[in-house]
Amino acid sequence: MKRRFHVITGGSAPKVGGSLRPMRLYRAFSIGEMERDRITYYGVRFHWYRLDRTQPVVPFERLIAGFDRLEESVRRRAVEQVLRYLTEEEVWGLRTYLRERHGLEVIAEEVPLPIEVPTGPFHSPYGEVYEFLELSEEEGYALPYKIWGYYTLRGCLSGPNLKDGVRFLQKAMQRLKITHPFQLEELEGAVKAVYFEEGLMVRSRDHDVS
Repeated sequence: MKRRFHVITGGSAPKVGGSLRPMRLYRAFSIGEMERDRITYYGVRFHWYRLDRTQPVVPFERLIAGFDRLEESVRRRAVEQVLRYLTEEEVWGLRTYLRERHGLEVIAEEVPLPIEVPTGPFHSPYGEVYEFLELSEEEGYALPYKIWGYYTLRGCLSGPNLKDGVRFLQKAMQRLKITHPFQLEELEGAVKAVYFEEGLMVRSRDHDVS
């Protein structure tokens, strides 16, 4: 797992009307790079989740809409889902740990509560098969709760795709008779920018790796 992640988190818990604001839960994830079989993948999304929570932070009835009326299989899926989300304090703890230990950042998105349509944890509308990062099992892990992550490399910009994109730009500039001597880093930066901003990449017939 490599460096350079981005973070957006909430602030401290302000008081509303003289009392603490309602419980809030968050999805936390990071976007960065990963190396696999000597190939670097860019724009990998690492989803972080609480592994060891066995009891809800507030009663399930406040977290899951119609909790008592749900069918058993749906209720079980809903329970597993809400137990995985992070509290604000846990987001801050994870943020501090990843920054200090790995130089990484975290994005936190508030979960609308109560959840109306339980999907269960690790849900993807695209049928992704995720791989897992056992963050809490690494040496020197300092948080008092266990955080793991899951991710997929599907659709990520890879090293071969990056080279293909640079080659594409070079060939395009030749055909357009653009003679400016761009440095390799500039061309790579342009390819990455187009990928992150537009979701576009170049894949040659010889480099179908992702």
